[in-house]
Amino acid sequence: MNTPFIDRQLDHRLKLYAAKGGKTSRRSTVRRIRTFIDFCQRPAAQIGRRQVHEFFEQLEQRRLSPATRRDYHRAICLLWRLLGRSGEPPRPRSPTA
Repeated sequence: MNTPFIDRQLDHRLKLYAAKGGKTSRRSTVRRIRTFIDFCQRPAAQIGRRQVHEFFEQLEQRRLSPATRRDYHRAICLLWRLLGRSGEPPRPRSPTA
C-alpha cells in the first residue's frame, strides 16, 4: 500500500518502525500516518500545521471517538519526528457537546 506522496526514505522509516515493538499497534499507527498523508494530497515534506488542522476538522465531522482522535494525533507526532520537524503538531480540539 504505497502512496505517491510518500518518498522512499519515509517509507523505509515507516517499515522499520512497524517492524519493532507491538506489531498490531505499530501497524495501526503506520496506517494512520498513510491515511493522513493521503488526505493531504501532497508530499509528506510539504505537510504543515494547516493540513493537520484541516484533517482534525474532518475527523470532528465524522464524529470519531476521542480515543481515535488521540491515536491520530500520536501518529502525526511520529510523522513529525520522522520528518525531523521541531516542536509538536497541533492537537485536536476537544469535542463540544
